Amino acid sequence: MRVHFTPEVVRLEKSHRELKWEIPVNSSGNKRIMNPGRAGLVVLSALLLLLGVSSLSCTTQLVAPSQQLKIVTTSNIAADWMGRVGGDRVDVFAVLPVGTDPHTFQPGAGDVARVAEADLIFTVGLGLEGAWLRRLLENAAADSGRVVALGEFVDPLAGEEEEEEQHEHGPFDPHFWWDPLRVKEAVNEVARRLAEADATGAETYSRNAASYQQELDRLHTRIMEGTSQIPLERRKLVTSHETMNYFAQRYGFEAVGAVFPGISTEREPSPAELAELVRQVRELGVPAIFTETIVSDRLARAIASETGVEIVRLYSDSLGPPGSGADTFIAMMDTNVEAIVQALK
Repeated sequence: MRVHFTPEVVRLEKSHRELKWEIPVNSSGNKRIMNPGRAGLVVLSALLLLLGVSSLSCTTQLVAPSQQLKIVTTSNIAADWMGRVGGDRVDVFAVLPVGTDPHTFQPGAGDVARVAEADLIFTVGLGLEGAWLRRLLENAAADSGRVVALGEFVDPLAGEEEEEEQHEHGPFDPHFWWDPLRVKEAVNEVARRLAEADATGAETYSRNAASYQQELDRLHTRIMEGTSQIPLERRKLVTSHETMNYFAQRYGFEAVGAVFPGISTEREPSPAELAELVRQVRELGVPAIFTETIVSDRLARAIASETGVEIVRLYSDSLGPPGSGADTFIAMMDTNVEAIVQALK
């Protein structure tokens, strides 16, 4: 745990090993570290009382009024939601870099440090992050009270059973962000949890969440209008992995199949599975295969070459880089829907 007040005055740290303070020793800002003895602890206690702090425990993080909440998210998509709801009251860090596959990602030591210092940790949940998230939380000694799995609040869809359980998906599909109306439910939970951690900002969080939810409603309307241009017989989706089931259910599409079977990208398809997908593409008249920026499109291109269908690249489990037209959640969805409409109409 850390308590940060104005750095020029005093900086206090408490860890499982020691209590120490850091004090500037001259006007140039050079500092020396002191480990307080009994007398020093008396001075320290008095200082805390003067600053209006009545107690310090290892289960409560005290923050100065001007300090931002430290928020860690697993998904960079969810990080965009945090920024919209929290505004300048939050400092948001996404564990997954842009363009990273959340199914196969492996965090580093820096990620452990970020999680250890976070006030709140938001995950997608529903098994999206799998074993790597469990290890990350264990290594960071993150107590469960700081962890929020947003997928639990969105009425998730059931996932398909996978033949090989190499990934720790539960019984639900975690890709709920393909449905903006479910994202609204996640945003409600974000606002509620931020307000619990920072009561003085509760009105700000509520107002920002309501404003963003209006934008999500407008996004939903644009998707409805755009997809209405696609004939019913051409509303067939073949994707890199089973990531678009929420989109298919909400907007009236059929999820025909995926190059990587199941809702994870970890298992390579067998020759028999690829042959079956080729058969489905041909028999059902699938117009395009939608690949994703987070995985290789090598197998998808082989299928496209054999069947003569178009390859269309989408942003699925990650935002795009700045300037890509997909560097925010809403921009990503607008870009994806435009590509889908142009390929299928």
